[in-house]
Amino acid sequence: LLKTGPLSRRRLQAESGATYPTVARALRKLEESGELERLPSRRVRLRSFPRKTWREMLSLSGSLRRSVAYVDATGRAPDPSALLKRFGALKPPGVALGGVPAGRHWDRSFDLNGLPRLDLVVHAPRGSFDAGFVRQLDSALRVSTSPSDEPVLVLHPLPRAEALFAWEGALPYADPVETLLDLDELRLTAQAEQLIERLSR
Repeated sequence: LLKTGPLSRRRLQAESGATYPTVARALRKLEESGELERLPSRRVRLRSFPRKTWREMLSLSGSLRRSVAYVDATGRAPDPSALLKRFGALKPPGVALGGVPAGRHWDRSFDLNGLPRLDLVVHAPRGSFDAGFVRQLDSALRVSTSPSDEPVLVLHPLPRAEALFAWEGALPYADPVETLLDLDELRLTAQAEQLIERLSR
């Protein structure tokens, strides 16, 4: 999806941090679904956007991502745009823009007015991460304790070995897969489908 060309198993292991048997199993599953092409060079590539596997991934993403949502404890109206500006000034290491800002990065015709919340992807290859930078973004933010809350900020830990962030100017953006997972979580189905079409082309 990042247009880096065919990949070797070794490269996939290095990027994901997964073992050889895990990578081999994943490739076999993609091949059985007709979504993967093996080349004479022993490298692999997707035939097109893997829609069947993607649907399976979406059904599991809620339990696998372990996202952390934040609300404004003061009761004032949420202002994700202000948080976005502060993020641009702070630039915490290992953290990239996801959700709507990343959707706009990957698709210049991204169709959505405003910013419903700020999604940030935090590179956490060892599983845990330091969320201390959230207090620097806004000291009034608190971890949400209710599913009915409408968060102003959501952190999505990224456990793979390599972050694969893309840079535009001085800002990092999450990769297309993390971006699409954010859009699905936001129920921005039409925008996610538009991005998939763009990536497919």
